[in-house]
Amino acid sequence: MLTNFTTKTYIATTEAIRRFKQDHKGVTAIEYGLIAVVMAAFIVFAFSDSSDSFVGALKAKFTSLKDSVGTAAPTFKPGS
Repeated sequence: MLTNFTTKTYIATTEAIRRFKQDHKGVTAIEYGLIAVVMAAFIVFAFSDSSDSFVGALKAKFTSLKDSVGTAAPTFKPGS
C-alpha cells in the first residue's frame, strides 16, 4: 500500500516538474515586463530636465550653437 502510494506520488511529482519545465508562457511575460521597465527608465532619464540628461545636453548644444552663430561676423552682405 505504501509502495503504491509512493510510486504514484513520485510519478505525479515528476510529471508536474516536466510540465513546468516545458511551459514557457511565464518566461515570455517576464521578459516583456523587464523590457518595459528598461524602456520606462530610459524614457524618464532621457526626458528629465536635469543637465546630465539627453534633453539637457541637447539644450546645452543648441544654446552653444546659437551663441556661436550670433557672434559670428557675417561674410556675405546681400545687395553689395
